[in-house]
Amino acid sequence: MKSVHKFNELANDVEELLAELKDDHGPEIDELRDRVEATVASLRRALGKPADSAGARLGRYAKRADAYINGYPRLAFATGALVAGGVGYLIGLAANSRN
Repeated sequence: MKSVHKFNELANDVEELLAELKDDHGPEIDELRDRVEATVASLRRALGKPADSAGARLGRYAKRADAYINGYPRLAFATGALVAGGVGYLIGLAANSRN
């Protein structure tokens, strides 16, 4: 459950960031906001359900992230920070499971 708690903290931070940027508008920013909100919601649902395999899920999320970042290069920094946080979290889980 510690894993779920840490992910929820990360998701809450992302949602707070989106709330702070609520006054910024434009087609790209609105699209970014919609996609990030959908991705966070999708990840929250995935944590609540047993999955086929972690590798398959990671592959799907990686493809989705790649298409998203290529579509919005100006906003890749924010997306990259979210992905880097998730990857760091997964590496921490793997390191803890070996001990």
